[in-house]
Amino acid sequence: MRPLRLATAIAMGWLAANHANAGDGKGFRLTIDGISVGINPGDTLEVTMKDGSKVPVELQRSETVTFTGGKFSFDHDGKFTVAKTDLGDGVQQYALMTPIGTGIIVQVYKGLNPSSYTDVVLQQMVQESLNGGAKISKRPTQRTLLSGTVLKGIKAETTTDDDVMEYEIVATGRPEGGVLVATFLNRENLPREEGILDKLWSTLKVDF
Repeated sequence: MRPLRLATAIAMGWLAANHANAGDGKGFRLTIDGISVGINPGDTLEVTMKDGSKVPVELQRSETVTFTGGKFSFDHDGKFTVAKTDLGDGVQQYALMTPIGTGIIVQVYKGLNPSSYTDVVLQQMVQESLNGGAKISKRPTQRTLLSGTVLKGIKAETTTDDDVMEYEIVATGRPEGGVLVATFLNRENLPREEGILDKLWSTLKVDF
């Protein structure tokens, strides 16, 4: 395992995910009896069937979606999607990013307990800001899920003249594997997007 690759892969995974849906401009393909049409959430279309009849169809986005990654699950707003990236070395990454930069990263490790990697992942996530002159403060933290599972790690803030970024990286696991969760957001976005992280922590389930 090469933990220094992890934060770089976070950024590269998002670059790939943001270009994955290029095509006809529609986010989804709807197929009815072999007839396929492009459709976006909120669209109402009239589809001509093979027998010539016309059928009205509408696609609505669910308010809340439960994402399951095999060894974990959590609820999120239906307007967001979770991108999966294989980081290699037995690590699968799942990432949710909002348009204004609030992020959730979940990494599932096979054959390794990630509990000792929280500081390393934090350092990689904040290194560019520190190189630009940001100041950092950090402290130990832990999250106890509804199941009783405890994830331990670190909370941090990076401060510049313009803004404050908040980070939390926690993990749990055993020698055969584990889960690491990282969140980040700009403090000025707390009124709008704190609920995204609250929903994560109130619904997160981990099978380790």
